[in-house]
Amino acid sequence: MNQPLVSVIVPCYNYGRFIGETLESLQRQTLQNWECIVVDDGSTDNSAEVVQAFVKSDFRIRYVYQQNKGLPAARNTGIGATTGKYIQFLDSDDLLQPDKLQHHTAYLEAHPKVELVYGGLRYFYDGTSELIFSPQHKNTPWTLNKSGAGIDLLPFLVISCVIMPPMPVMRRTTIEKVTGLFTEDLPSCEDWEFWIRCCYKNVQFKYLDLPNTLPLMRLHHTSMTRNRIVMVNSFIEVRQRLGPLLPTARLIKLNEILLNNDFVEKSLLILDGQGRGAAIRETFFLAIERKSSILLGWSILLFVLPSTWAIKLLQLQRSFHKRFFHWVFKK
Repeated sequence: MNQPLVSVIVPCYNYGRFIGETLESLQRQTLQNWECIVVDDGSTDNSAEVVQAFVKSDFRIRYVYQQNKGLPAARNTGIGATTGKYIQFLDSDDLLQPDKLQHHTAYLEAHPKVELVYGGLRYFYDGTSELIFSPQHKNTPWTLNKSGAGIDLLPFLVISCVIMPPMPVMRRTTIEKVTGLFTEDLPSCEDWEFWIRCCYKNVQFKYLDLPNTLPLMRLHHTSMTRNRIVMVNSFIEVRQRLGPLLPTARLIKLNEILLNNDFVEKSLLILDGQGRGAAIRETFFLAIERKSSILLGWSILLFVLPSTWAIKLLQLQRSFHKRFFHWVFKK
């Protein structure tokens, strides 16, 4: 068999009820020269049975089993098993529109200096067909839509994770020689840390949002994006690791401001789960440790404000910071 043009890496953990649709969306691609590596990360449901049925009928699909090590390790196992020139990441509950691989790999073939091509993204709730931009803002785009050198895009990735795993197609050699693999000791947000590293290593990005090329991310009650406390702890971990690597004082300051926001959100989650006293103690001791007047102010606000008001205030603060810093770095 000829070398596949693109390798699609599908990590799977107990998503036997979804992965059949995921693989069917891959089989509907207009580009047929692909391989798919499904990495079963220790599933205990019927994932293996579902995937093996596809393996028997489609030689392009391979099944790899490993003991449960987590999502980033599963992606790394998949990368190690690939033979294609390009790599597409696809989670086992998500879908690709039919022209995604065709158009994105064609651009990379025609532009050898570009290392990563990405487009837009939509979400859908399980069991529905309506496509939305996000659960919070169904009609408002929020993902990155810029081309250029990674170092120029770095501020937008520091502000927030504006690239999701199925959006890009990238060169396998870029991962092998430039960025390295996913960081395996992060429980979540390992993709955000990876895209930041792509920017820091000055990978060349191209935004190419053509019709019928969207990845579609499924929303359901077990999806990782809904486990907020894990996500917030991972935001904090990524920002703490990121600080020493940032190349300018302005980016370092930006990261510190947004890290404080993440600490406040963690305190609000503690408020909801453990009560006001625990939230105030957490925020106060963080303020002392970090010598942060902002966090000290929040420890006082948590004492006097109803929780709904505190949540709304943090939302307003986050929205202001996001808009302000986008304006600053667009100048």
